Amino acid sequence: MIDCKICGLANLSDLEQADAAGARWGGFVFYPKSPRHITLSDAADIAATADQRGLKITRVALVVNADDTALDGIVTALNPGMIQCHGNESPDRISAIKSRYQRPVMKACRIANLLDIQDALRYDNVADWMLFDSAPVDAVLPGGTGHSFDWTLMQSYKGKTPWLLAGGLKADTIRDAVAASGARYLDVSSGVEYSRGVKDHDAIKTFIETAQQAG
Repeated sequence: MIDCKICGLANLSDLEQADAAGARWGGFVFYPKSPRHITLSDAADIAATADQRGLKITRVALVVNADDTALDGIVTALNPGMIQCHGNESPDRISAIKSRYQRPVMKACRIANLLDIQDALRYDNVADWMLFDSAPVDAVLPGGTGHSFDWTLMQSYKGKTPWLLAGGLKADTIRDAVAASGARYLDVSSGVEYSRGVKDHDAIKTFIETAQQAG
């Protein structure tokens, strides 16, 4: 079975749908430039209610080059099971975040060519999880752009750290993406949306069902 992360969730209803559909992770974006950015207040409300209702899905806080002050607020509000670093964080910064917050850290890397695959090895056995996303030349956001990359490049990744494939995935591209990359974990954001930042709950269900069948 292929586990899924549904990223860019905006509200409790999104999280509940992802949980009910069987997603392993639900991602919340803390990056003001993103249309999927969530406030600390909303995050705290979502986390409190999710805990009360016993949702099993792991909450993930996505940050971009966040300093400790910002992370302190995010961790307090969302109480995430994992922190996803989607900026230019160094391996030393990843280690420092793991130490300070005592929870797993995922490092996202943007892939355009084999050199990017090799560069990602800097984080092997430093990050707990890796995420490989596209690197479109015209992108103004670090992720959630709806672009894919050459999935066959992942066949060259020799790291020991488990990884997720991201970048322009949709239910109808899952089988090709898995066959080309060898991915066992998938991340989707724009591929399960009506419009940028607005999740389509039926699409979330279909995506996860298709991923489970593909595995």
